[in-house]
Amino acid sequence: MARMQDILKSFDDLQKKDAPQAPTTPPADSGNDFVGFSGLDAIKKAIQETLTQPASPDQPPAPTQPPTSKLFTPPAFPETPQKADAGERPVESVTEIQSKDEAYAGQLYMDLHREIGQVIQEIKEKKPISPKPLEKYIPSIYESVTASEFLFLKTILRKRFATWIVSHSVNVAVFSIKIGIGLRYDRDKLLRLGLAALLHDVGMTKIPNSIIFKHGKLTPNEFNIIKEHPIHGYELVKHLKTTHPYIAEVVLQEQEREDGSGYPQNLTGDKINEMAKIVGLADVFEALVHGRAYREGLITYNAIQKIIDQRSKQFNPKVIRALINGVSMFPIGSLVKLSTEEIARVISVNSLRPVRPIVEVIADAEGNKLKTPLRLNLEEEPLIYILKPLAEQ
Repeated sequence: MARMQDILKSFDDLQKKDAPQAPTTPPADSGNDFVGFSGLDAIKKAIQETLTQPASPDQPPAPTQPPTSKLFTPPAFPETPQKADAGERPVESVTEIQSKDEAYAGQLYMDLHREIGQVIQEIKEKKPISPKPLEKYIPSIYESVTASEFLFLKTILRKRFATWIVSHSVNVAVFSIKIGIGLRYDRDKLLRLGLAALLHDVGMTKIPNSIIFKHGKLTPNEFNIIKEHPIHGYELVKHLKTTHPYIAEVVLQEQEREDGSGYPQNLTGDKINEMAKIVGLADVFEALVHGRAYREGLITYNAIQKIIDQRSKQFNPKVIRALINGVSMFPIGSLVKLSTEEIARVISVNSLRPVRPIVEVIADAEGNKLKTPLRLNLEEEPLIYILKPLAEQ
C-alpha cells in the first residue's frame, strides 16, 4: 500500500505543478443544459417511448403529440451530379462521396488498431510509451467523426477483434471525441482528448487475462486486482507529464466517479479532470455496447438507458447529455429493421424523440431491394417503429 501512496503523492505533485486546470463546467449552451440530475428525466422518458406493436388491430396505440422538434438534417447534396465546365474535374455524386468517406473510415479504423497494437507490444517489451505515432492519427479521427457517421458506425457495429484492449481503446477514443463535440470543445482540446482516450486503459496490460476474460462474477480479490489498473497505467505514462500532463491525469482518474464511488482516489465532482470524466463515461458506454466475456452487448439506446437508470449519479449530467447528443441511438447512415420487417436506412435524427428518426425504406419484408426508397418520418407513423439496428453487411 505504501507503493500506491507514493504514486498518488507523485500524481498530486503533478497536478499542482504541471497539469492544466480542468474546466469545471462546459461552455454555455442555448438554455437547455441540465441543471441537475433530475434533468435526465426528460431524456429517459424519450428513450422509453419505444411504441410497441398493438395487441389488437382494433386497439391501435393513440399517438402522442410531442412538442415541435428540431430535426438534425445532414447537409443537402445535389440529387444528381452537377455538370462540370470544360476542362474541370467532374463533380462527384453523393454515392461516390459517401463511398469514399466510408472507405476512409474503414481504413482509419484498421490503422488505429495497428498502432494501438504496437503500443501494447512495446509495453510488453518494457519500452517507454511514445504518443508520437498515435498523434498523427488524432486529426484524422476528428475529421472523420465531424464529416460523417461512418467511423462511429464502425465502433458500434463491428465486433471486437485483435486483442480486447486494442479494440476497446480505439472505440473509447471515438466515443470520447463524440462527447467532447457535444460539450463544444474546440479542435485542439478534442485532439488532446482523443489522444488521452487512446491510452486510457494501458494499465490493463498488467492485469491477467484470466481475470479480464473471466466468465461470471469476479471475486472481491479479483476486483481489487482490476482496480489497480489506473495505478499501473499511471506508472506507464508518468514520464509524459512534462509534455502531455493531461494523459497522466486521464489515465489515473478515468475510473473516478462524480459521487465518489470510483477508484483509486475516491475523488468527487470538480476534483476529477473533465477529460477523465468523458473518457470514463465513454469507457462504460463501450463496455455496454460490446459486452464482456460474461454478457452480450446492448444496442445503443438500451446502453444509454442503462447509463441513465443505473449510472446517472456517477457521471456529470452535462457529460451524459453530451453523450446522448453526440452518440446517436440510430446514427445517420445506419441500417435498421422496422416493425413491418422492412429494412431502412436512417437519414435524419430526431433529437427530442431519438427512437423515432426519419428513415428511407430500402428493402421490403422479403428482403427485395426497392427501386425507389420510401421516406418515412417515424414520429408521424405511430404504428411503425424500429425493431433493432442491423450490423454492417
